[in-house]
Amino acid sequence: MTMSDAEMDREWKPSSKVRPQSTMAQAFSSALDSAFMLDSDVNHLSLTIDQKKQQMAIQTRELEYLQARIREAEERLQAQAHNPSASASQAGRVTGEQGRPSGELGVIGARSPAQSLPIRTG
Repeated sequence: MTMSDAEMDREWKPSSKVRPQSTMAQAFSSALDSAFMLDSDVNHLSLTIDQKKQQMAIQTRELEYLQARIREAEERLQAQAHNPSASASQAGRVTGEQGRPSGELGVIGARSPAQSLPIRTG
């Protein structure tokens, strides 16, 4: 008794094993990758993306730091506007040796935003 093609197709079951890739197919794949520089482009793009993410995280922390400093300065200005007699006495205390407010980044010993904030990754 011979089976028809339809019967053979119904009874055929794919093997559960993954067919190994031949040496020739691997060599061809490698030749294509090197010809079009697929591997190096992907690696380069991945590295560039990681660097930009890290740079953006640093800049975000610096921006948050500067925004907090601006809010503090605005609060001090509002407090001085409500209490003008205290502003004259504070002006002598707040100004450092170099004539800059003591919280300014240019003061000796002051940290930059990147130094003062912990680095978060991910």
